[in-house]
Amino acid sequence: MSKHLLSPLAARQRLRRLTGAAALGAGLLLGAASGAQAQTVYGLGTATTSAIVPAGSQGLITINLTTGFTNTLAPSPITYTSATDNLPLVGLDFRPANGLLYALGYDGTGMAQLYTVDPSNGLTTPVAPKFPLALGTNPVRIGFDFNPSVDRIRVVSSTGADFRLNPITGGLAATDTNLAYAASDVNVGKTPRVGAAAYTNSVTGTAPLNTQLYDIDEQNNDAQIGYLTTQSPPNNGTLNTVGELRLGSFGIGAARGFDLDIYFNPTTGQNVGYLEEVNGSGGSNFYTLDLSTGQATSVGNTVPAAAGFEIRDIAAQPSTTAPSTTGQLLYAVSGGQLVSFYSDTPSLLRTSVLLGPLNAGESLVGLDFRPLTGELFALGYNPTNSNARLYTVNLSTGAVTPVGSGPISLALGTASDRIGFDFNPTVDRIRVVSTNRADYRLNPATGGLAATDGTLTTGPVISAAAYINNQAPTNATTLYDYDATNSNLYIQNPPNNGTLVLVGSSGLTPPTAPRGADFDIFNTPNTTTNAAYLLTNAGASVDDQLYTLDLTTGAATPKGIVGYGGDVSGLAAFISAGSLLTWTGAVSTAWSTAGNWTPAQVPTSSSDVVIGAAANQPVVSNAQQARTVTLNSGAILTTANGGTLTVVGNFTNAAGTVAGAGTGTVALNGAAQQTIAGPALSTFTNLSVLGTPGATTTGPVAIQRGLTVAGPLAIGTGQAFTLLSSASGTAYVVNTGSGTVTGTATVQRYIDPSLNAGLGYRHYSAPVSNTTVADLQTSGFTPVVNSNYNTVGNTVTPFPNVFGYDETRVNTSGSGGSIDFDKGYFSPGALNDPMQVSRGYTVNISASQLVDFVGTLNNGATPIVASGLTRGPQAESGYHLRGNPFPSVLDWNLMVVNNRLNGVNNALYVFKSSGQYTGSYASYISGFGTNGGTNSVPLGQGFFVRTTAAGTPGSLTFTNQERTTTFDATPFQRNAADTRPQLTLALGNATARTQAIVYMEAGATAGYDRAFDANFLPGSNGLTLALEAGAERLAIDGLPALTGADVIVPLQLAAATSGTHTLQVDDLANLPAGYSAYLRDGLSGTYTRLTPGTSIPLTLAANTAAGGRYAVEFTTQARVLATAPAALAKLATVHPNPAHGAATLLLPVALRGQQATNVSVVDNLGRTVLTRTLAAGTAETLELPLAGLAPGVYSVLARTAAGLVAKRLVVE
Repeated sequence: MSKHLLSPLAARQRLRRLTGAAALGAGLLLGAASGAQAQTVYGLGTATTSAIVPAGSQGLITINLTTGFTNTLAPSPITYTSATDNLPLVGLDFRPANGLLYALGYDGTGMAQLYTVDPSNGLTTPVAPKFPLALGTNPVRIGFDFNPSVDRIRVVSSTGADFRLNPITGGLAATDTNLAYAASDVNVGKTPRVGAAAYTNSVTGTAPLNTQLYDIDEQNNDAQIGYLTTQSPPNNGTLNTVGELRLGSFGIGAARGFDLDIYFNPTTGQNVGYLEEVNGSGGSNFYTLDLSTGQATSVGNTVPAAAGFEIRDIAAQPSTTAPSTTGQLLYAVSGGQLVSFYSDTPSLLRTSVLLGPLNAGESLVGLDFRPLTGELFALGYNPTNSNARLYTVNLSTGAVTPVGSGPISLALGTASDRIGFDFNPTVDRIRVVSTNRADYRLNPATGGLAATDGTLTTGPVISAAAYINNQAPTNATTLYDYDATNSNLYIQNPPNNGTLVLVGSSGLTPPTAPRGADFDIFNTPNTTTNAAYLLTNAGASVDDQLYTLDLTTGAATPKGIVGYGGDVSGLAAFISAGSLLTWTGAVSTAWSTAGNWTPAQVPTSSSDVVIGAAANQPVVSNAQQARTVTLNSGAILTTANGGTLTVVGNFTNAAGTVAGAGTGTVALNGAAQQTIAGPALSTFTNLSVLGTPGATTTGPVAIQRGLTVAGPLAIGTGQAFTLLSSASGTAYVVNTGSGTVTGTATVQRYIDPSLNAGLGYRHYSAPVSNTTVADLQTSGFTPVVNSNYNTVGNTVTPFPNVFGYDETRVNTSGSGGSIDFDKGYFSPGALNDPMQVSRGYTVNISASQLVDFVGTLNNGATPIVASGLTRGPQAESGYHLRGNPFPSVLDWNLMVVNNRLNGVNNALYVFKSSGQYTGSYASYISGFGTNGGTNSVPLGQGFFVRTTAAGTPGSLTFTNQERTTTFDATPFQRNAADTRPQLTLALGNATARTQAIVYMEAGATAGYDRAFDANFLPGSNGLTLALEAGAERLAIDGLPALTGADVIVPLQLAAATSGTHTLQVDDLANLPAGYSAYLRDGLSGTYTRLTPGTSIPLTLAANTAAGGRYAVEFTTQARVLATAPAALAKLATVHPNPAHGAATLLLPVALRGQQATNVSVVDNLGRTVLTRTLAAGTAETLELPLAGLAPGVYSVLARTAAGLVAKRLVVE
């Protein structure tokens, strides 16, 4: 439910009212709005009068950066997902980490709440509950802006308050020092009244190495004078005056308030300040702001004062420039963070995680990847005691692990010295050099010192070192060093002697303030091609820039500043140690046999695997690894049941085949984004995307069983990606953690033909979004819709074969069969109507047709809610055809346990087709299912649910927690054997069958219980078998536990066609001791004892009343059975037979017991012609006078304790 704060107005009226358009020509308005905008600035407006809308109402506009005028014909009203207890918005800014618009709500009473805002429509959603935040009583002068470096929100106010908020938790992150001018500032001692704040260098999806916080002091010392300041350090609240805030040639005067935001252009590297002023009359004006002086330049009036709509906050949408994935992946250290970026776009950081912690007193002075293992190593150094220590670094978390037992002593100089650190790939040792000319070798296996070598040649100031060929098949390498002070490249040869040989100058201007350089060389695997990268500052610049370095001349070519500026150290080019292995199959098909590879070794995570044509093709039958996998022509890679091939690099199918069985899996788990590539189709039995960077596809992919995503999987544009479905099973998706699938997928849905191989109604639900009814089309099926059906009914032409269901169309009660219920069906209006997510559709289609759904796979990470599920007043009202929205099985038990049913009964109903227009409903509740009903709702399956109460709409919520994460899971009923008393009956004929269940459980009542009972839905197979609970007809009836009293359950039995039917006991179990179950025939007054397998023939006339005759009775009392057991019946005789005048009936005590027995003589038309009673006692014979009976054949019927005894009597 949404609460609107700004009531909708007609667009033309709102524009006229908002802008005072009577004074503006239409040509000016249109011209202003048509200009192309390089970026977007949003304004948050608040109504200050009630002339148009209630005062206090808020809305969003966009601002034309050329004219300052609003682009927005009608402000988007701020609405809230919660109907009550919302706070007015006082701050607005985009979060660079995810590109979403956030807002701060505050009401001047000390309570705040963080929201996200949809800029397209103003819909505002709370991130977390309210929390206390002391910002004073004036909610106008509050600054709110994201720090793009650390993903935290800075909040300041005119009270001097200084806070940090956490956008993840929606709460307070820290209370910082109140705002005050620096001791050396010109405004020291004056009271700042800061009402606006903004950070520099914000770009969506990347974190800069540094950023600067600017504030607007709007009423310095409570006077009409304003200043632009920096707040540095931000957490200390220290203000440093930049200059007086000047609006053109004027001061700020009696302005009511300001807001500031800064747009960073990643192309030019420039920050542009934007300022919005609400002047003393209430008009809103837009400026650009010079961040170096505080001078504001007017762009134009945004909203006139007459509109009564003040723009009190602005938010410049950051550039959406995404980190490039081209060039070489590089790692470095900045400000205690481990950062990564690509060499082609060094300004865009790919990742940034906190590094450490190192031992006390140590600083990280070196970083490099170990070619043998692909691990990232680091060197910590304490210059006060010369202690050093090796660490390994986790790329994902930045956590470090010491190598070896303790520190080693290295004389690498003071804190001002710079250190080079790099692996020698040929001997697996680490070279360490320093600007103090030190030269060491370290052992990465032990963390200890391997050797102290000769000091470096006098003169050069070496601060960086790197070897070539660290992934090459050759055993040769060369060590290069770089002198940042003099901008020269050297070769260190021999390395152990420290001899330096000049290669050449880099051509860079030596830095005014040298702080060393960082240098690494990337080697293309299995080649001798090397690319050198250099990080250093040059000239007067304090920002490190990335360069490529020509190893033959030393010349440097700039690539760009890293992270928009800052001090960066410890450059390391990412490698994952690899070795080329080629499959031969010389020994067998076993992947794990070394003799099947050249060279003869089993692949590891460092191996680049190539598979081609061979007599034996590889089979992975246990846990195996590879770095990259390439399938060439003739290759067949099989993952057998129980086998998992973990690939940490790319998977390329050039011309091969991917096969498998059971749980056989290919798992992608790399430290960098992986690619499934190649023109050939890769049909994985199971595919797992486990690495945090995720994977992308640039070739066709199909899944036979399971797709598990723990990281992002991006389906390439135009690339086929299919979840297969067949008689052997249907593929499914498991989203774990932050795992997502983006792009267009095709999801198949096979139809089980066992119940009906031909045409029939099947209930579907789309497991993808953005698809339409037309998507139901197959090679042999064309969907037909006709909206005239919704008014004309069954006589319409063409007749639709696709229907939805709307319970509000049900407007009658008491009709026979499913007539009332069927009125809810309607035809979609057109084939391009969207298939709504979580809605069911019934389609008359043959089982031979393989329907597929094309679109974006649904994911319950954000709950999918089906709301507004109404219930009308009719007997069959309240049913809703919904559906499983996921590309996986939905577990209904978890829907119930996780409280996902709000105002909806717990029962589930799935239609089972048995013919083109016939079928029955499989019901399920509380572990019991009729007609095959279970808790497992298959992928693509539609189902019915029923709203609990008329007049109170219900809802269903679907999340990932209710999805089944295994293949073809056996339907879960209960963990242990079900011990509840239970009876399952089935009514059937030669062509159809339907079930009903009655069971006993503590907590159930004799009336209808939403948690224990399932309604009877009239199927189209013509059979009615229902249990009565008051006015309700039930397919499953939960009753209270049996405690000794008799329990009678009335039955409804009916058929649409006359004939012989059978009522059979499918199951009877767990009745308490002494209890028996009987079928009572109210017409004949007889009982039939029910036992497992009992089959009772019934002759039913067509469409007769279903209720009133039969009931099931659970009792501890003996009942007169409809027929006596055959052995006892033989004890009774009639003699003489034939008879004339009289006959004698012999009824032994063993047969009739100690009770009186009623005896009747019936003619062949069923008419009773004589009745007598054999009194209780020892007498065993009864005289039957036959005088007056016409000759013929009669039946003598005796209702004994053992049951009904019938004897044939001929009268002469």
